[in-house]
Amino acid sequence: MTAQYGPGIPPRSAVDLPTRLRHGDDGPRRAEGARGDLGRDATSLAGLLGLTVDPGEYRGRFVADAHLLNTRGTLWGGCGLAAAIAFVQACGGRDCVWAHTQFLAPVHAGQEVELSIDPATGGLSQVVVRATAAGRLVFLAGGTFSRVSGAVNRFGPAGDWAPDPDGCPPREYPTWLDFPRDGVISLVEQRWARPARTDLDGRPGGGSSALWLRLRPRLPVHAAVLALLGDFAPVGLIEATGEMAAGTSLDNSLRIVAVPTGEWVLLDVRVEAIVRNVAQVRGRMYDRTGALVATVSQTTLVHRVRSRAPASQHGRPSPAPTAG
Repeated sequence: MTAQYGPGIPPRSAVDLPTRLRHGDDGPRRAEGARGDLGRDATSLAGLLGLTVDPGEYRGRFVADAHLLNTRGTLWGGCGLAAAIAFVQACGGRDCVWAHTQFLAPVHAGQEVELSIDPATGGLSQVVVRATAAGRLVFLAGGTFSRVSGAVNRFGPAGDWAPDPDGCPPREYPTWLDFPRDGVISLVEQRWARPARTDLDGRPGGGSSALWLRLRPRLPVHAAVLALLGDFAPVGLIEATGEMAAGTSLDNSLRIVAVPTGEWVLLDVRVEAIVRNVAQVRGRMYDRTGALVATVSQTTLVHRVRSRAPASQHGRPSPAPTAG
C-alpha cells in the first residue's frame, strides 16, 4: 500500500503521561486491591504500568505487579519496552521512531524497577535507558525519538487480507495449561485472524500465525502500547513447533510507521528459525483499515509445554483441545 501523504505521528495527549515522581517519593504505591483489577480499569498506559517519572532528574519507577507478568510469573517483556518508551517521552523525548530492549535478568513479581537515562547519550533524540531492580541491571533499552511531522511519505504492504476481528474466533487456552491468568493476557483481547493448528503432534509447521489484539482498558494506541502488544509475537511458536509453546524475550525491537486507526491491532508473525531452543521471530502490525503501523522482531527462549492427557495410540501426548 502506498500513500503519498499519509498522516504523521501525532503527539500523545498529556492525560497519558506518567504521574510525576517528586523528590523524596518512596516510589510507586501499591494499591490495596488487586492490581490486575485496577489494570483493567486504567485510563492511561502510565496508569496501567504504575509508572511515575521525575523528568528533571531523568528517573522513573514502576512495580512488576501481577497484571504486568507473563505466564511464567516474570515481567512481560513488552511492558519493559513500553515503560522505557513512555519514560523517555515523559522526560521530554519526542515521538518514538524505533526502540529496542535487551533483557539481562528476569524481573520477578512485586519487584520495583528503577529507570534512568544514561547521561552518555547526551540528549533525548538517541537514548539509552537503564533499568535496575534490587540494585541489579535487568534490562537496557535504546531508541530514536524524533520531531512530529505534519505529513509523511508512506509505503508499506497492506494487511487487507485479514478477516475483520468481529468475524474471528477468540483465542482460547487449553484447560490443562497451568499458569496464572491474571497477568498481561487478562488485559488483552485476542482473536485469531490466522489460527495456529490444533493437531499438536510435534511436527514442525510453517511458523506463521496472526492475531487481532485489543487492550481491554480502552487506552489510546501509541508506540508504547504497540510495544506491549508486539510481545505477543511468540504465538507463532505453536505453529512452528507443532507443540504448545511459549517464549521468554531475550530482546524486543519495535519500529513505528504510524499510530493505528481504532482500537484493534493485527499482529502477523513468522518464526524464522529455532536453534538450541532460541527462536528468531518477526512480525508486522496493522490497524483495522489494513494499514501497516509497525514492525516487530525478537529473540526468544522457547518453552514447550506437554499435555498431561493420556498418551495417544502412537505414544505421543494427545493433542491439546485448542491451540493458544
